[in-house]
Amino acid sequence: MQRFADRWCDFSPRVRLGIGLMMLGVLVVAGHFCSREPSIEPDLSPLNAQWQKIMPLLPVAPRESPALTKPFSALDMDSPGTRVVSWQPAGSGGELTLEANWPGIPPLFNQLAERGRAIRGFSIQPEQQYLRLTLLIEANGDD
Repeated sequence: MQRFADRWCDFSPRVRLGIGLMMLGVLVVAGHFCSREPSIEPDLSPLNAQWQKIMPLLPVAPRESPALTKPFSALDMDSPGTRVVSWQPAGSGGELTLEANWPGIPPLFNQLAERGRAIRGFSIQPEQQYLRLTLLIEANGDD
């Protein structure tokens, strides 16, 4: 390998440039011939027509208006899997602390979304029999 490097350096810059351009040209030509695909393309129009019959375009459902959301009350968060410990309102939101078992936590996020509330942050700490869930909630910007 050392001999090759010495030999390469012995060439003049003009010869090295010529060899480099020649190798580049060979690579371009080889790449052109290797990547060529057949120009015959299948006719997909019957397949597209069949697909449109199977999967028709459905109209976009109208978005629920804020008037259709349920009003928020911290007392509504009590359920068989959760118990409200404290509610500290602040402005358009507040801090809600709950005792909950693990399966009762995910439905809380849906309940809050149905009532037009967004969760800014939350924490879960283990207690003796339950998990203590602290939620920082605020009204959605839609209100």
